[in-house]
Amino acid sequence: MPSSKKHAPKAVLDANVWVSALLWGGKPVAAIKAAEEGKVDIIVSEALVGEISQVLAYPKLAKVYQAEGLRREELIEAILRVVKFVEVTTKVNVVAEYPADDKFIECALAAGADYTVSGDKHLLRVGNYRKTRIVTVNEFLQIIESVYARATQNSQNRHRLSL
Repeated sequence: MPSSKKHAPKAVLDANVWVSALLWGGKPVAAIKAAEEGKVDIIVSEALVGEISQVLAYPKLAKVYQAEGLRREELIEAILRVVKFVEVTTKVNVVAEYPADDKFIECALAAGADYTVSGDKHLLRVGNYRKTRIVTVNEFLQIIESVYARATQNSQNRHRLSL
């Protein structure tokens, strides 16, 4: 659940979620669309943007977007249009199996994020870190849907009461 009813939930998406959304669409794109609609704030750090850029440079992935006439810089610009930046000031050692994934937890911690969204089994095994839940894309989309269904219902109830 979001930490406050007054703000959109804050989420950090791992690099693979971003790459999937950018190159193949599907459910990861729905998380991005939710940010475009103001239903969620997606947070990144400099380290996260660097990792996404690095992953997009992999030759197998570059072939996919280059075949569509796109450049890596254009994909990064698309990300930058929908995110909010945070400066990471605290390093953590949480993901023992794969310490490189700590950067996602660090970003979430710096942002006070409600969720980290990942398909990575190492991150998902952590489950929670402080106030941040680590969830799959499917779980995240269900959470957003549920939050907005409740908000819509509450709004309708208030409207009925004022008649």
